[in-house]
Amino acid sequence: MENNTKRKTLPEKVVRRHSEMIDELLPDITRLTIEEGRPADALLNSHLRNHRELGSRDRRFLSQAIFSYFRWYGWTVDKLKLNVAEACLLGAALDSTELAQSFQYLETRCKLPFKVEPLGGKSVEEKCDALNELFKERDEFQPLDLSDLVFPDFGSVVDPEQINRCITQFQQRPPTWIRSRTETEELTTTLAEKKITGTTHSLVTEAISVDGGANLTVGLAAHAGQFVVQDIASQCVGLIAAPQKGGDWWDCCAGAGGKSIQLMDLMAQDGKVLATDIRIPVLKELKKRTRKYGIKHIRTQPFNAVNDEPFTKTFDGVMVDAPCSGWGTWSRNPDARWRSSRRDVIQCSTRQLKILNNVQWCVKPGGVLVYAVCTFTRPETEEVVMNFLDQHPNFKLEAFTNPLTGEKTDGQLQIWPWDGPGDGMFIARLRRDTD
Repeated sequence: MENNTKRKTLPEKVVRRHSEMIDELLPDITRLTIEEGRPADALLNSHLRNHRELGSRDRRFLSQAIFSYFRWYGWTVDKLKLNVAEACLLGAALDSTELAQSFQYLETRCKLPFKVEPLGGKSVEEKCDALNELFKERDEFQPLDLSDLVFPDFGSVVDPEQINRCITQFQQRPPTWIRSRTETEELTTTLAEKKITGTTHSLVTEAISVDGGANLTVGLAAHAGQFVVQDIASQCVGLIAAPQKGGDWWDCCAGAGGKSIQLMDLMAQDGKVLATDIRIPVLKELKKRTRKYGIKHIRTQPFNAVNDEPFTKTFDGVMVDAPCSGWGTWSRNPDARWRSSRRDVIQCSTRQLKILNNVQWCVKPGGVLVYAVCTFTRPETEEVVMNFLDQHPNFKLEAFTNPLTGEKTDGQLQIWPWDGPGDGMFIARLRRDTD
């Protein structure tokens, strides 16, 4: 969604500076992202931290420019061989229904043989046809195809029937989802007062989608304890875990702790969560978040779920939100597809099975093991679960209700990027025998 508020005319020195920033920044960001596998958002954030003189309009421009550039990189750079400025301009046109002033200025510095028109209102297939028509007279032109928007081996580990739909979904910016920690109606009223449009999911009533461009940090600063920014697919993991009041849970790959916080909220703060991760900085961030939200019963501890000896303690439930290829996040991380490979998927699946094998000892007899990955590749989802169950017959899949549809599952659920819409997520719920 776009902000339709009438924009003020920017001074020429501002739009000229925006154009210069593209030439200064994008070659290095491209190299570091494509060749060294560094996330574009982290590189951009580092640049912004080091250039405090850049204002909000500069930050918005850079964010749109860089992510549109990577979203359409497979066409504009790999296939059409456009330079950085041209690829950035065309990427913005493919994403927008109206070209912002800075991109209009950027066009004056490009040498494309046609006037760039916004294509944001068209389907991906229509955009493909439009570009093929515009560039067909170019020397050595090769027609564009949907498959150019991902790396060549993409289809080898994905359900063949879903390949094109996945690629199409990757080309759309998803909404931002927040999880209400208070009465949802109260939070939506607050959003409306701040002129932020929020839409509550019909079944996951704590989930509210907001415009991806809304600045929640500023707009809702006084209400920070009332909500958590958490994708709807991620929220489904906690709902499927379904912890009971007084429960004792282990979130063994907790990261910054969004799911740990959700587990405590679902237990109405009546229970305990041990949150572990190999990365100490993210656990420190979780401690800050628990203080902000007034949560007292989340304990943090460094732990390598692949190699460390499992705890002697057992838990009512163990949540394994395992490190994965992250293909389910490509709609909001468009650069990620250009720093991934089939090899990454296979390496991740091996690590995921090791984690499950290691932590299963800590599930109480009769307890629950929840496995989740934000991807949809077969080796990381159903194949990991199948291999685990083959090795551990004392665990069985346990049927649950799909939170997004109300339909029964067999104990496994693949959430596709269009289901939220949001991230892709695979979730399995397993029950240990009572022995």
